[in-house]
Amino acid sequence: LRLPETELGECPLGGCSISYLKQLITGKLQESVPDPELIDLIYCGRKLRDDQTLDFYGIQSGSTVHVLRKSWPEPDQKPEPVDKVAAVREFRVLHTALHSSPAYRDAVFKMLGNKESLDQIIVATPGLSSDPVALGVLQDKDLFSVFADPNMLDT
Repeated sequence: LRLPETELGECPLGGCSISYLKQLITGKLQESVPDPELIDLIYCGRKLRDDQTLDFYGIQSGSTVHVLRKSWPEPDQKPEPVDKVAAVREFRVLHTALHSSPAYRDAVFKMLGNKESLDQIIVATPGLSSDPVALGVLQDKDLFSVFADPNMLDT
């Protein structure tokens, strides 16, 4: 991404702050980086501080500054109310399938044992990445079998 000097406005190139540069960058990349607080700028292996200027770091026209996206926070989501009747029914089906079909049980455990599959489940399930108990259950066959028991639903 090249920023023409005309976009720097009244600010001479070297006198621009890093925070202003971040605003210019996010203005150009709004769809992928909507907020300047979500990126870090790196120049010559150093993380640039928002309160410093381009001159402070020796950044000149033609310099390469790397843009790193910070990890984005998961949006706060309110859990949907649980329909206990439907949940018990689903858990009974899962429990029955796990205990009556070795092929089904093996397929489920193979999927949960595959890092890529587990990562997809975690990404697709809001809040799961921040629930260490649920993650532990998914990664342990014995715990998974116990928690799939419909009698454990209330517990």
